[in-house]
Amino acid sequence: MSFERIEILYSYLYADLGRPRDIKQIDPRTIGLLETQFGYTDPKLLGRGSFGTVIRFKRPEGGEDIAIKCLSPKDVREGEKKLWIKLRHPNLVTLLDANVCLPLNVVCFEMRAFPKDLMSAVQENEYLKSPLALQQLKIWLYQVLCGLNFLHNTELCHLDLKPDNVLISRWTSRAMIGDFSCLSQKPSKIKR
Repeated sequence: MSFERIEILYSYLYADLGRPRDIKQIDPRTIGLLETQFGYTDPKLLGRGSFGTVIRFKRPEGGEDIAIKCLSPKDVREGEKKLWIKLRHPNLVTLLDANVCLPLNVVCFEMRAFPKDLMSAVQENEYLKSPLALQQLKIWLYQVLCGLNFLHNTELCHLDLKPDNVLISRWTSRAMIGDFSCLSQKPSKIKR
């Protein structure tokens, strides 16, 4: 997906992840449109944020879990619109696709679904009882620092880093920074 395609989509016209909640809280037209237009199945509400809603779906090919962040075009921030698409790093959540779902005028960001965030991971009984809990936390924090280092080296600032925005991969147990709604380019250095 190209930067130009994203720009065209936006010129035409967010979310804490956690345990699935009642899917009836979401506009059924949005769910229906995503199911019919893209073939997604088995919707589960993952969370709601100030600007958007995140829904877990299964992809039609392979049944892989994905997360779709749905928001109004007026709520899409510059960081998500222009910068997230370019980010590729093992400790950053990758944007897989972005679409404007017409006629509902809803922007949808597609990414891999993650079973938990850092906050919920460190509160699980399995984690709390593990003799390696502290070692695992150090690994996750190191991975977050690697992701932050990449962002800062590319002159970007996350501006909303918190345990809820660090997602833990199911297969690799890798920590990945997510929620790029506040992503911003670093201002130039202030001259003294």
